[in-house]
Parts: sequence; structure tokens; C-alpha cells
Amino acid sequence: MTEPTPIPIAPDAVREALETVRALCGRYQIGALEEFLESCQSFAQEKILNIAVLGRFKAGKSSFLNHLLGKALLPVGVIPVTTVVTEIQYGPEERAQIRFLDGRTETTELGRIGEFISESENPENQKQVAQVRVELPSMERYRRIRFVDTPGLESVLDHNTDASLEWLPNVGLALVAVGVDPPLSRHDIELIRNLSRYTPNISLLLTKVDVLDEGERAQVQAFVQKQLARYWNRSVPVFPYSTRAGFEELRSQLDRDLLSHVQAEPAEQRNIILRHKLDSLLGECAGYLNLALKSAEIADSEREELRTKILGRKEALDDTRLGLRLIVRHATGATRSTFERCLEDEETPARERLLIGLEKEFPSWTRSLLIATEQFDDWLQVRVTEEMSALSKKHRGEFVEPLQRVGRQLSQSLQDFRNRLSERTLETLGVPLRTTEMDLNAEDPRSPDVRVGKIFDRNWELLSFLVPMTIFRGIVGRHFERKVGDVVFMNLSRLTSQWEEIVNGALLKLEKDSMRRLDSLVATIQKLIASAGQEAPRIREDLERLEELRGRACPDATPGKCRARCGG
Repeated sequence: MTEPTPIPIAPDAVREALETVRALCGRYQIGALEEFLESCQSFAQEKILNIAVLGRFKAGKSSFLNHLLGKALLPVGVIPVTTVVTEIQYGPEERAQIRFLDGRTETTELGRIGEFISESENPENQKQVAQVRVELPSMERYRRIRFVDTPGLESVLDHNTDASLEWLPNVGLALVAVGVDPPLSRHDIELIRNLSRYTPNISLLLTKVDVLDEGERAQVQAFVQKQLARYWNRSVPVFPYSTRAGFEELRSQLDRDLLSHVQAEPAEQRNIILRHKLDSLLGECAGYLNLALKSAEIADSEREELRTKILGRKEALDDTRLGLRLIVRHATGATRSTFERCLEDEETPARERLLIGLEKEFPSWTRSLLIATEQFDDWLQVRVTEEMSALSKKHRGEFVEPLQRVGRQLSQSLQDFRNRLSERTLETLGVPLRTTEMDLNAEDPRSPDVRVGKIFDRNWELLSFLVPMTIFRGIVGRHFERKVGDVVFMNLSRLTSQWEEIVNGALLKLEKDSMRRLDSLVATIQKLIASAGQEAPRIREDLERLEELRGRACPDATPGKCRARCGG
């Protein structure tokens, strides 16, 4: 952020760039750019600069913001806490605005925001909250920027990860929170890679450094900076931080070297980020058109051979599709056995807990046999439902793990395919194919409805509703005990089947999405390769138009330097 201030991009230039790319995507059927185009459109419409704090579960994001703001505003804890994206900005009076997914809004006092953003009070975002925005008079010194607290990544709660990843296109400046143990993981590197597509302004917040002495802190910081340098030519600043007393200088350093600069020039920072996004978008679009132009310059008789050289033979494409299907089929075939292993050790403890409860309740069932069976049935229905709900929540991370794993495997397979296309277009036509990352994110599956229906064998009722319990108390008690074991076994099997159905359904949706991404990319390439020779002049005109727009996106840079300037 020490570079000369870039010339602002005029709103009409931004609008023209987006409209041009949208028109070219339609004309040349470049479906692979649609999602990137929408993210650029979203950022261009935002007026305030977001500083998003992102990172793994328990990296200290909410604690950092509470400390920075000097107010215990956001819930913190030893388990995943934040479930909803929370924005914090200046306002003349303290208040919180809750926006729901159905479009409703509600204004409330700050003391209630935990009801909407806390995992314990709003599990799995059951209240369907889209976003919470907090306004504070104490934020006046940061009134030109907005802080954003995001749910933790890589916890057992996939809906938290999804909420953060879906928000990424809105990021302005990114602060990636990383704890010192471990100091940097593959997931942190992947997050920074994803962020680099949306913003060139990424810093790393090294939290909880109070557990290290000065020498250890220097060692960890050097390790982190070395690892970051392996993946990016551009510098990623590292800011050590602790919320504990005695480390106030670290807060001052962060404010002095980062936040104060952003607060002083938010418009300039937004301009840099918008230039970064637009240049990437225009460059990727130009890459597709270069492919179309090279193809159009080739004789029609050679075009089929060109298609084969780039895309491979039909059998190779079929093998790629089969590979995607096999990844999913292997996972769906293993879900039931995997879930059974998760729950097999829970049967005995669950049965014992219920038997202890039965021992306490049974002496009060002193009336007729009929009434005792009804009381037992009602009691067991409630308790088994509670047990199954608790077990479902406890093992949720294990149940949804196949979705995370398969999503990564499919993304990598699509990425490998994309890279092969780029290599082939470079080898065949002399131009690389620049395309967007092929990341797949599974939607957060809802937990199953584990309510237990009527479970008692009603044949007992036929014995007699007049027979007093005193006669059959011992027999009935032993039967109830056996029934507890049977019901636990039956409902554990039912819970396994419910999660199997939910997860397998989500896996098949991932497969469908991966096929759609693959087919969209292939269709785009086929359309571009099919460009007839008479289309070449039009393509050249469109390429010149894109180059002109890229020049307007980076008006103060010489050709070829814009992407380096913007962090690309």
C-alpha cells in the first residue's frame, strides 16, 4: 500500500467493462465466466470498504475484533460459536439490524445479537439469518470502513464454512487469522489462494502469540513468511497479535501499519481492488477469445483435428466424466458402513443412560398396566428423541466429512482437466487458456428429523386395562428394560439411514454440479474452436475492445504491468 495512488476508475468504465464481458460471454457462449462476472458486479455496487476477518475455527477472529473494538460484542467460546456473517461499522447510536433470508429485517439491541449469530442459540442457522449488521458510535475513528466477522472454516459445522466461502466475493481487505499452533496449514494456504482472486490486499493475523516467548515468536513468524513466499510473489504482511495485557504494542503496530492507512484512503483501496477484479475478468475473457481467434485462422478442414488436440478424443472426455462419477460412487457406497462405525460405540452408553432414567421413573407408574405402558411409551419417546438428537449433533462432523472430501477431490479433478486444456492450447495455438478456479462447495445439509414415533408394542394393552401393576410389576419392569435396548438399536439404525440418505443426496448433487462445470467448460471450448474463418475479424475487434477496457481499468500502468500492480 506504499505504491502511488492509482487513477480512479470511472463508474461508466466499470459498467461498460461488465456489460461488455456479459455480452461477449453470451455471444461466444463462455459459460465458465458467469460466476466470476457476478462477483465483480456485486463488488462494484458496494460503497464501503469491507475488512473481513477470516480463518479456521478457533483462530481467534471474534476475540480479535472484541479486543480491537474494546467491547465484548461478539460471542466467543471453546466450541464453534459464530454461525452468521456479522458486519460492524460506525453508527450514531448502538443498534443491530438482523436481515433474514426471506428479506425481512429486524432492529434489536446489541445484547440480543447472540440469539442470531451464536451457534448455541441459533444452531445451523435455524432462524434463517442472512446477515447481522452492528452499528457503534465508538467506531467513529473507523467510520470509513466496515469490519466483518465470519464463521470459522474447517470446523465440524459445514454450514459455517459455507457461509464464509459464499461471502468471499464481497471481500475488500482480507485479514486471515492464523493461530500459532499450528502456525500455517494447507487450509490457510488454500484460503489465501481463493482470496487472491477477489483482492490483492491480503494480510495474515498471527493470533495467540502470548503462548510463545520472544524467540519462538520470531521463529514462527519467519516460518510463516517463508511458507507464504513459496506460493506468492507478492508480499503478504504478517501481523502478530494477542488480546492479553502486555501486548498492546502489537495492536498499535496493526493500527499504525494497516488500519490507519485503510481508514485514511478507503476509496483508493477500493479502487485498487476493483481494478484487480476487472483486470482478471477482462484478461480471462480475452484468453477465451484468443483461443477462438486462433481457431478461426485455421482452415476448416483442420478444425476437427484441432478440437481433438485440445479436448482429446471423445473416449478421453468420457473417461474424465467417469472419473468424476467414480469419486462420488465410491463415497456413496461407503457412507452407511462409515456411519455405522461412528455410532456403534454409542449403543451401550445410550442404553445405560436410558435404563438409569427408567429406574428413576418406573416406581411412579403404579396404576393399571394400560396406564403404565402409556407412561412408559411417552417417556421413552421423549428420551430416545433427545438421545438421537444429541448423537446426531455430536457426530455431525463425521457424517458430513464425505462431502468436504469429495468436494475437494472433484475440484482437484476439474482443476487438473482445466490445466491440461491450458497446456494443450498453449502447445497447439501458442496461447494459454486462462480460466477461473474450479472450486466446488457442497451445500450444508440439514440434520435429519430424529423425532421418534409411538414405539410400544400395543399387544400389551390387550392383556387387561383392569389388571393392577402390583401383580405384574416385576415382569413389566423387565420387559420395559428389554424394550429400551430394542428401541435404542432400532433408532440408531434409523439415524444411520437418515444421514446416509441426506449425505448421499448431497454427494449426488455435487456430482451433478461437477458435470455441469465440466460440460460448460467443454462446450465453451468447442464453441470457440468451431469459429469459422469469417468470424476472425469480429473476434479481433472484440479482443481490441477488451484490451481497450483493460487499459481503462489500469490507466496509469503500461501494457503488461497491470496484473503485477494489482497482485495478479
